[in-house]
Amino acid sequence: MRIFLRALADESRLVFLDWGVLVITVLAVVVYAFVYPVPYSNQVLKDVPIAVVDGDKSGLSRRLVGMADAHEGLRVAARPGSMAEAEAMVRDGRVAGVLAVPRGFERNVLEGRQSRVSAHLDTSYLLSYSTGLTALMESTGTLSAGVEVARWRARGMSREAALRARRPVALELRPLFNATSAYATYVVPAVLILILQQTLLIGAGMSGGARSERIAAGRAAAIDAGARPIAQVLGRSVPFLLLYAAHAAFYFAFIPRHFGYYVPGSLLPAALLTVPFLLATVFLGFTLRPLFRRRGTAMQVLLFTSLIFVFLGGFAWPAEAVPAWIRSAARVVPTTSAIPAYLRLTRFGAGLADVSREAATLWSLAAIYFPMACAAEWLQQRRARRVRPGA
Repeated sequence: MRIFLRALADESRLVFLDWGVLVITVLAVVVYAFVYPVPYSNQVLKDVPIAVVDGDKSGLSRRLVGMADAHEGLRVAARPGSMAEAEAMVRDGRVAGVLAVPRGFERNVLEGRQSRVSAHLDTSYLLSYSTGLTALMESTGTLSAGVEVARWRARGMSREAALRARRPVALELRPLFNATSAYATYVVPAVLILILQQTLLIGAGMSGGARSERIAAGRAAAIDAGARPIAQVLGRSVPFLLLYAAHAAFYFAFIPRHFGYYVPGSLLPAALLTVPFLLATVFLGFTLRPLFRRRGTAMQVLLFTSLIFVFLGGFAWPAEAVPAWIRSAARVVPTTSAIPAYLRLTRFGAGLADVSREAATLWSLAAIYFPMACAAEWLQQRRARRVRPGA
């Protein structure tokens, strides 16, 4: 108990009195929580700019262009006189695509022949491509349905019968868990979990680097020469666990409601899942500590892993599309299991039993990383004894 308390006090000084560690573990966590969601505050991508090349210049073509412009996903930004001019605007980045209406468009429709319009969309930015394509398909589909309903009514059908004849099978679409298909509701909660992990790992690495600097300078506390790495690891983990338990409550209880994200049900299952997630992350950070002889090294080494962990988390790219061996290797990272589990708990209204496999994985990681953290602590003790042989 004496070694545990001394380790707790020593680590608390490193965590709460070192400005470099505080910037990562406190300031960065709070700033990211408010700054990261701001660019996505509009939630849904709207008004994708397109150019329209109207080769028909008829009443029906103007009606189609008006319907496209009225769609919330599109904005007719230019009306060039030729496809060459429109293509140049796409290459210059002034528009995201081109809607081309051919000559004879209205005549073909009136004569009962199929008429085609062409959409040329920039697929280098998939979000604007998807939004623009959906908007154009809905606009042309609505126009086509109106023409067909008008034909049925000209044959003496009632409006209701014409609508049924036009659409004998109706699709009833019910979006689940993200009713508005908002991008922020999709991406921000997952990234916040990743921020918790990364700042915790970097903070643990920086405090370990600061301790290594003290050891190298011969200023390490006498506790470094102790022979109880288990007690030291437990004591040193307490400041991080308490601090990040508060951060997790802030992230899961306050931030989603502040920005208007959908959070159904109780947060108790998410709170229970936080325990193995934080334990696994803290012990992983302690395991990596021997790699860092200076505080700045932890930042340099761990910061670049963030993008890797984004893809391993399964929200930037579906996990099912990742090679099996990468999925298996990715399980050593806590967020690989934590992100899908938290999303199901906080967005789907799932219970703890529904994420039992992910919870078991996190507890297993905590159990695996704890002895590795103890071994890393033992290495730092040996380093301290070499510097201070009389300790």
